[in-house]
Amino acid sequence: RKASSSHPPSDCLRTSGDKRHVHHRLLGITCLVAGIGVAVSAIAQPAAPSKEMVVTPFEQVRFVPLDPTKPDGIQIAVTDGVPSTGPSSMYLRYKRGINATHVHSSDYRLVVLQGTMKHWGKKQAEATAAPLGPGGSWFQPGGKSHTDACLSDICVVFVVWSGKRDRRPATPEDP
Repeated sequence: RKASSSHPPSDCLRTSGDKRHVHHRLLGITCLVAGIGVAVSAIAQPAAPSKEMVVTPFEQVRFVPLDPTKPDGIQIAVTDGVPSTGPSSMYLRYKRGINATHVHSSDYRLVVLQGTMKHWGKKQAEATAAPLGPGGSWFQPGGKSHTDACLSDICVVFVVWSGKRDRRPATPEDP
C-alpha cells in the first residue's frame, strides 16, 4: 500500500495473523521506510509564511534621529526587526563626516544607496579605503574595530544586522 503524505501505511499499525518470518520482516522494513519518509517530508516542509508582504516606496520612509539627544545626527528608519535585540534591517542617513573608530557586537551587511562613503578596518589607512558610491557594499564582522565616513553632503545606506545593533568606542585591544 502507498503511504499517505502524513501517515505510514495502515498495515504498519495492525498486527498480521501471518506467521511467516519473511513477510513480517518485509512488513517491518516497509513500515520503517514509510515512517522515515513521513518524518523527512514533515521536516522538509517549509513553514507557512506568517507575515504579509510589505512594499514601501523610498519617499515614504520616515527617518528619526538615531540618538534623540542629537536631532541633527545620524537618522534611522527601521524596516524590519528590533535593532536592540536583532536581527533587523534599516536605512541610515549620515551627513558629511568621519565616524569615530568603533565596534559592533553583531555582523552586518551594508549597501550604499546615496552619496559616497568609505569604510576601513583598524589595520588600514583611510587613504587606501576605496570610495563607495550607490551600489557599493561591505560586510563588517562583529567584534572588529572599523571606521567609516560619508564623503558627500548626505549618505543613505541600507543595513542588515545578524543580531542586535549596538556600538561602542573601539579600544586598543580590539582587533
